[in-house]
This record gives sequence, structure tokens and C-alpha cells, in this order.
Amino acid sequence: MAALKSYIVLLILLVAGCASVDHLSKLDKLEQTTDAYENSIRWSDWDMGASFIKDKMDPEIGPQIENLKQFSVTAYTVKTFVPSDDKSKVLIVADVQYFKKNGLILKTYSHRQIWEYDEEKETWYLSSGLPKLE
Repeated sequence: MAALKSYIVLLILLVAGCASVDHLSKLDKLEQTTDAYENSIRWSDWDMGASFIKDKMDPEIGPQIENLKQFSVTAYTVKTFVPSDDKSKVLIVADVQYFKKNGLILKTYSHRQIWEYDEEKETWYLSSGLPKLE
């Protein structure tokens, strides 16, 4: 009987451990994804930045990328990181410093990002879109 109780306790700990590893793996993937996104925005690679958007067929993406190509980013600083309770959505707020290529005025845009995890594809997607620089 004692062996059975030990086996049940071990099984419960194993299942709980797997759940923790699953969340960790999800957050590791988020970190890798958001790091790659940050690099694309930091280097003003708007096409690469758009590749993180979930709805790639959105007809507004093409014109938005063309508009963004007139801007250069000088800094990208994450200010806020708030995961949902189940870790399937994350709010990230990052300050993007930029200037228009034919101008000399440095501006800051607070880029509010919503990242969602696709369980089926095991991938994080940006559901809130690219920064709206003016």
C-alpha cells in the first residue's frame, strides 16, 4: 500500500513538472520570437517584422510596410511585459525611438503589442500589428 501511495505521489509530481516545463517552453519560445521581432524593428526591417503577424493576408499590411520604410528606428526598449494567467497571451509595451529618413526630428512611439500562442502550430504570433509611426 505504501508503495502505491509513493507511486501516485511520484506520478502527480511528474505530471505537475511536465505542465511547468510546458509553460517554460512556451515562454522560451516567446522570448526567442520577441527577440527576433525586436531585432527586425530595431533594424527597420519592416518586412521581417510583418512576418510575425498572425493574419498575413490582411490587406492593410502591404501599405503599412511601404509607409514604415520611410522611417529609421534608433532604439527599442521594452517597458512592460504582462502574461495572461494561462500564459497563452502576453502584453508587451515597448518604446520605439525613430526618425523620418528625410527629417531630423527624433520621436518616440509606445508600441503596444499583443502576442498570442497558437497551440496547434506551437508558435507565437503578433495579433496587434506593426508600430504606427508618423
